[in-house]
Amino acid sequence: MSHSSHPALREAAQRVAPLSELFASQPGRAKLFTFDACGIHADFSRQSIDNDFFIALLQYVSDTRIRELLMAMFVGQKMNATENRAAMHIALRDSRQSSPEAKAAHVQLQRALTLAEMVRSMDHIDAVVNIGIGGSDLGPAMATRALRTFCDGPIVRYVSNIDPADLDSVLHDLNPARTVFVVSSKTFTTLETMHNAERAREWVSNAGVEWSQRFFAATANPPAALAWGIEPDHCLEFYEWVGGRFSVSSVIGFPLMCAVGRQNFEAFLAGMESMDHHVVTTDAPSNLAVMHALTWFANAICHELPTVAVIPYSHDLARFPAFLQQLVMESNGKSVDIDGAPLATASSPVVWGEPGTNGQHAFFQLLHQGMQTVPVEFIGVVEPTGSHQEAHDLLVANMLAQSEALAVGHAHSDGHRNFSGNRPSTVLMLQRLDPHHLGALVSLYEHSTAIQGWLIGVNSFDQFGVELGKEMAKVSAQSIAKEVADPSQTMTHPLMEWYLQARKKFLAR
Repeated sequence: MSHSSHPALREAAQRVAPLSELFASQPGRAKLFTFDACGIHADFSRQSIDNDFFIALLQYVSDTRIRELLMAMFVGQKMNATENRAAMHIALRDSRQSSPEAKAAHVQLQRALTLAEMVRSMDHIDAVVNIGIGGSDLGPAMATRALRTFCDGPIVRYVSNIDPADLDSVLHDLNPARTVFVVSSKTFTTLETMHNAERAREWVSNAGVEWSQRFFAATANPPAALAWGIEPDHCLEFYEWVGGRFSVSSVIGFPLMCAVGRQNFEAFLAGMESMDHHVVTTDAPSNLAVMHALTWFANAICHELPTVAVIPYSHDLARFPAFLQQLVMESNGKSVDIDGAPLATASSPVVWGEPGTNGQHAFFQLLHQGMQTVPVEFIGVVEPTGSHQEAHDLLVANMLAQSEALAVGHAHSDGHRNFSGNRPSTVLMLQRLDPHHLGALVSLYEHSTAIQGWLIGVNSFDQFGVELGKEMAKVSAQSIAKEVADPSQTMTHPLMEWYLQARKKFLAR
C-alpha cells in the first residue's frame, strides 16, 4: 500500500484526546485494549489510541494485507525480495514438520539436542563457551540469562566482542581440559567470531588438549566449518532462510540446550509455536502480535515518536532489550521501501532499555519530565523468579505505578514538580518466566517486527546496513598491520596516523 496513507493516519493520531480524557470517557477502556494469548497478558490501554484511530489502524492492516503476508511467510514464499529468500524461522519450531524446511530443521534440531545431552552428561566437562556475535550471540545469551532457574547443566558463557578483554574474562577461571566451545556463525567467516575462535583453539592446544574434541559449530556454511577443522559429527547446520536475529530457535540455540536440557528447550520451541499459531489463525482485532505492532507503528510513524524504551521488571530478562535492539532495528532500520524507493516517513524506532527498578534511578527523570515523549514497554512476571515474595511484589508495584504515573502525571504550580502525563506505555505480563512463556514472548516480538516492517513498507529480512563498516574495517586492519594509514580513508586518515604513532610508543615500552 502506498505510504500516502500515512498523513491520514497521522491526522487521526493528532485527534486522539489525552489519556486522562480517554479513560474518563471510556469506562471499559482497559478491557477494550487488553489482550491475552499464549500466557501473555497485554494491556495497551495507556497507548494514545482512541476508537476512531484504532479503526483507522485496523483498516490500514487490512489494506496492507497483513493476513496474506503472514500466510505467505508461513508457507515459504520469498519474503526477502532483495536476497530472493524465504523467511522461514517459523519452520524451526513447526512440530508437525509441515514443509521440507521444517523437516530439514527437525533433523538438525534432533542432532543438536542429542549432542547437547551428551555434553551435559560428560563428567569431565563443566563449561560451554559460545563464540558468536549478533544473532549468534544475543538470542541464546538472552535466553540463557532469562532461564537462569532452569539451567542445570554445565556453566554456559558467551563471547562476542573482538576486544580481547571479552574472551580473557570468560576464560580466566576455566580449565581447557574441561571446556567445550561452540563457534556460532552463519557464514563461518565473521571477523570477530573467527578471530576469537582462533584464540580459543590456541588456548586449548597450548594446554595439551586435543582441540577438535572440544569444538562444535552451528553454521549455514558447513564446508567452511569442516575446512576450519570442526569434526563432521560436531557440525550443526541451519539455513539461508533463517535470519541471524530470528535464529535462536535453530541450532544456534545449542548452548542454551546445553544449559537447560532437551525438555526445557523443547518447551521453549513449543511456546514459540503456540504464538505462531495464534498469529496466523487470529483475526487482526484480537491478534496480539498485530496489536503490538500497531502500537509501535502508531508511536513511531503516526505520533512521530522516534524511540521506545523496553523496561523488563525482571532481573533475569536483563538482556532482553539488547536482543530486541538487533531484532527490531536491524530488521526495520531502513531508508528505502521494499522496491528501493526512498521512504516518506521514519522507519524503525530506536529501541533501548534497562531493567526496572534500576532504570527508575537513572533515566526515568527524562521519561517523566523530559521534553521528548518516549513510549515505554514494561514487561513483568506474575510468579517471582527470586526467593522472596515481598520483594517481588514491590517490584511489580513499582512497574504498575510507573505506568500509571506516565499516563496521568501530576499537576503542580511549581514547574520543577509538574508532571505533564499523557506519556504512552504498554504492560506485558507473563504468568511465569519459564521456557514456554519465554518462547511465546520471543515469537511475539518476531512477528510484531515483521508486521511493523510490512506496515512501514520495508524488507525486514535483509541487513545491508551492517556491511559497509565491515568492509572498511578490513582496510583499517591492513593499515594497522602495515603501520601505514590508507589514503582512501580520508575522513579518518589523521586519526589513523595518530593511533599508529601512539601504538608504536606503547609497543616500544
